[in-house]
Amino acid sequence: MRLIKTNIKKVSGIALLSVSLFMTAEASAASVCDNAYTQADMNKCTATELSAEDSKLNRSYSDLQRLLSSSEKKQLKAAQLAWIDFRDKACQFSARSFKGGSAHSMALNGCLTTYTHQRRVQLDDDIDNINNR
Repeated sequence: MRLIKTNIKKVSGIALLSVSLFMTAEASAASVCDNAYTQADMNKCTATELSAEDSKLNRSYSDLQRLLSSSEKKQLKAAQLAWIDFRDKACQFSARSFKGGSAHSMALNGCLTTYTHQRRVQLDDDIDNINNR
């Protein structure tokens, strides 16, 4: 029993350290982005934000898939592919006035991040609805 408690304490300590390091890295990235004044830094920040939101969306998509029947999975995949096509085209249109300029990637990534976040919220709502049946 003592060995189990010791291992639990070690695992808990490692988990706490990992969360702490992640939060520190996230806060550091946020502060860098909050103080980004050059276009290059702003472009990097929006790319980082998009990557983070895209990872969250992928987790939500996978979580939802696990709750669906095979026919529902096919429907979700078709809807997701159509949504990606829509999002990409809508954001290309939205960022058109920046085309050829140094702020184009910032405008494009900002738009993509917004749509990606909205889609993730939709998928999370679907998960909640299924779980609350």
